[in-house]
Amino acid sequence: MSKTLVMNFLNESGKKTAIRVSNVKEDVTEAEVKAAMDVILAKNIFATTGGDLKAKDSAHIEDKNSTDLSVK
Repeated sequence: MSKTLVMNFLNESGKKTAIRVSNVKEDVTEAEVKAAMDVILAKNIFATTGGDLKAKDSAHIEDKNSTDLSVK
């Protein structure tokens, strides 16, 4: 099972922009995610078509299951 952290931010034009991090650890906490999002905003290292990231919007973890099928 693969887990992906999705962090949503608002940019200068007010549009939502997502940053996805694959293979996050099982026990990631809300505090760790908030801290990571604060660092992303403070360092201003990502550019979007709507301008710089300006605010945290939301975050969630997506669980993805896959099943291999034998088709050969």
